[in-house]
Amino acid sequence: MAEVKLPENKVAPEINYETEAFINVKPGQETADWASMAALTKNMAQTLNEVLYQANYYADKGWGSTEVTGAQMTLTVTGDVKTGDKAVEYLLSEEVMFGFGEKRKTHLKLQKGNKVIIWPVTLANITPAYGDSNQPNALTVTIHGNGAPSVSTAV
Repeated sequence: MAEVKLPENKVAPEINYETEAFINVKPGQETADWASMAALTKNMAQTLNEVLYQANYYADKGWGSTEVTGAQMTLTVTGDVKTGDKAVEYLLSEEVMFGFGEKRKTHLKLQKGNKVIIWPVTLANITPAYGDSNQPNALTVTIHGNGAPSVSTAV
């Protein structure tokens, strides 16, 4: 009997909703109180804002070299205001939205499958956008990482 060759399995692309963001709505407490941001989030855009050292050496005859010497993660989340949502209520609370310094510091958790990244963060540019009368109130927040994240595997 002849061996049947099976067709090659194709690799499926990552789907964005497989990564979920959580925000600690009780910063300063001994235990985090994680609120999912999934119900408000329509888009997340992460950047590392890398710090570059660029130099031109005589030996390279005018050609430059670049080293990445640092970075700061930022995550911009856009979505809709949903009254009663724990994450929305925290972000739009008077204490956070109109507060400065420590009132804007908390933790972010990103989870995809069993991979977990937890970052101390600062909340910036919290913007309920309002807009057209027949559209939902949009919400944007930029989350800035403070220092290195903790990367682990969920149990």
